Amino acid sequence: MVEMLGDGSGSTPMSLNAVRKDLYRGWHGLDAGTGVDVAVIDTGVAPVDGLDGAHVLHGPDLSFEASTPEVAYLDTYGHGTHMAGIIAGRRSGHEGVAPGARIVSLKVAGHDGVTTVPQVVAAIDWVVDHHDTDGLNIRVLNLSLGQADVTTHAGDLLSAAVERAWDAGIFVVVAAGNDGDTQQHLDSPAIDPYVVAVGAVDSFSANDRDERSVPSWSGYGDGTRNPDLIAAGRSIRSYRVPGSTIDEAMPSARDGDGLFRGSGTSQAAAVISGFAAAVIAEYPFLTNDQLKDTITDQAMQMEAVSSRHAGYGHIDGPDPFAHGVRTSAGPQNHSRAAGSGTGIVAPTGATWSGGQWSGATWSGATWSGATWSGATWSGATWSGATWSGATWSGATWSGATWSGATWSGATWSGATWSGATWSGSGWS
Repeated sequence: MVEMLGDGSGSTPMSLNAVRKDLYRGWHGLDAGTGVDVAVIDTGVAPVDGLDGAHVLHGPDLSFEASTPEVAYLDTYGHGTHMAGIIAGRRSGHEGVAPGARIVSLKVAGHDGVTTVPQVVAAIDWVVDHHDTDGLNIRVLNLSLGQADVTTHAGDLLSAAVERAWDAGIFVVVAAGNDGDTQQHLDSPAIDPYVVAVGAVDSFSANDRDERSVPSWSGYGDGTRNPDLIAAGRSIRSYRVPGSTIDEAMPSARDGDGLFRGSGTSQAAAVISGFAAAVIAEYPFLTNDQLKDTITDQAMQMEAVSSRHAGYGHIDGPDPFAHGVRTSAGPQNHSRAAGSGTGIVAPTGATWSGGQWSGATWSGATWSGATWSGATWSGATWSGATWSGATWSGATWSGATWSGATWSGATWSGATWSGATWSGSGWS
């Protein structure tokens, strides 16, 4: 049938099993992603059922909570755990897209969801520096976040950072944003043409799985740089962090034992990050450009929906690679974010020096006007200093030394990210 653009108001919650089966249709099982590490730069990952033990490693905590031992590395906001569950959760009966993959969590925001561009760039550069050291095999980077009001990737600090990761062989997946047609372009760093930008598609109808629509809030392209793909992003049931900010603010989004419903391109990006991990595990020889070309080439276009909204369309089984992979794809040849005259100096490592970002020019602009989830949770606070929901058993990063100075929690002067977009439309 003809697939129409809509707000998806008629959708029912979509389980992680439904998300995975919708992608694979028998192509892959619960071993999907085995041997691949997925870096998740977000609000941290809590040791809930399905994301505990050695399945989750923790890189440096670059958030303002790093100096508080009781909550360092933990997800006091609730967003990062939701993404990690979608990507690689292992809870029985509620497995993520690539349960065989391992999560490497880098926490850049605490209970209020506040971070800064330099903190995110530092996390990206840590992933670049350590992606293949000390037993790590980070092949995918999930960024379910975005900065609005950046109209070009040229001169954009975040875009330059994700290009460094892409060049290092890390497949970067970024949320397109949740402003719909309000700003008429993707958020940064999804606006960068090298990475994979993901918009949202509604859950399939209970009666007809081909009945899909693009929610009105899913980020639109400008006709030149559009979303590359769309993926399930409406009412996705992933893992809940009891007592976290969004858990306390949105109790109506709780869904069963330990689950929480979330909507947005955050969730859609996490779906594609898990899918990419599964494909890489199956075809580890693919370059980033070949993998991007392979996935977009076999995506199903949406009728009556422009590419500005849906890009190449959505992944559709049963065997998404029945016709093989695109090993003949050449390298992308877009202009670079850190091209001549941009004022950006691409740093070779993530270091803090005297309160200033070493190796890159930061303009001092503030990042404000939105939140990670697309709605303001200003009334909620983290009510406890200790983690009481489960025993903290996740592995901390001990295989390599963080080469930058310890982040002491001091405010980044002149460049506060006072309302970072975690690229979610809401919790419902």
